[in-house]
Amino acid sequence: MQNHFIIGENTLLSKGLNLVLENLGQTEVENLSFEDISKQKLKSSDKTEFLWIVVSNEKKSPVKICKQIKIELPKSKVFVFCESKDPILVKDFLKTGISGYFLPHCNVKNIKEAIGQSEKGSIYIDPQLRLFLTQNILDIGKSSTTLRALTKREKEILLLIVEEYTTQEIANKLFISFCTVETHRLHLIQKMGVRNTAGLVREAVSRNIYQTSMNSMTF
Repeated sequence: MQNHFIIGENTLLSKGLNLVLENLGQTEVENLSFEDISKQKLKSSDKTEFLWIVVSNEKKSPVKICKQIKIELPKSKVFVFCESKDPILVKDFLKTGISGYFLPHCNVKNIKEAIGQSEKGSIYIDPQLRLFLTQNILDIGKSSTTLRALTKREKEILLLIVEEYTTQEIANKLFISFCTVETHRLHLIQKMGVRNTAGLVREAVSRNIYQTSMNSMTF
């Protein structure tokens, strides 16, 4: 029998994942918090095989958590649930050695396929994320306009990016999740027609977006 741990806050997603795994016959399922990881609770279990990381509003960087787990449990298969489609963030997760990356609205079939592929040594990427990344690489469906209107939230995040706040600091300041910030960052990059965060800062200053946002925003 395989041993499964769901790591993260006790959300509807983590509860639903627990039920899915149990229905798939994985009866050894335990829910842990990120504090349990810091106490090295998993290190004492030599049967640990599958770890499911539910990224939400935690204080610690989820990428660092994955790195820590793979160092302490190198043979374990780690899967991440995150709402961000940011190619840079996805790549950072994959570089830690995870076995799969899911968007929160994936279905039971996706989870079953991921378990099967991981046992063969393959990495599973959520089908909707694969489609998004393909479109992003090929520039399919992008607007011809150089700069589309930014939402109020995007302007808030852009201002904080220019002010050199980190993703986690922005998440804490605005009371949103780490992955939500990364998703907004990706949308900003697409809307402003740049390639990275440095490009966002350059364009925000050169187009006077930064000064306009700073004059109108209050936190």
